[in-house]
Amino acid sequence: MRYKTEKEMIDRLVGKKIIDWSEDRLKLDDGSVITIEMTEFDCCATACGNFKDVKLNAVITDIRFKTPILNSFDDYDETFTTQEVVFVHNQNKIAQADLYADNGNGDYYYSIVAFKIKDVYYAPLASYEGDEE
Repeated sequence: MRYKTEKEMIDRLVGKKIIDWSEDRLKLDDGSVITIEMTEFDCCATACGNFKDVKLNAVITDIRFKTPILNSFDDYDETFTTQEVVFVHNQNKIAQADLYADNGNGDYYYSIVAFKIKDVYYAPLASYEGDEE
């Protein structure tokens, strides 16, 4: 699968206003809908994400992608990656997306999560990326 970059996502969304939302999606004033989807996986690995802390009718002026964090389950030989993505209006947080991707049973597999906007995927997060916690 081909993905667009974080910068391309920022360029696509700056100037758009969030007019509706749920944990699963953000709807923008131009009719675009942003979702978070698992785009690739192997066997029993999984990836997902959700939106929270959304303030409606604020224009997106920036998007900040925090450094992915590679975590591990205490009781299993398995790792997972998390990332926080913050949508900003004039230095104020107007929405947050929490992304999650794991390596499946025994850390043998992989998964990827990405933002989807009008059938185009942006800013993928892979389960094997990130700085160790």
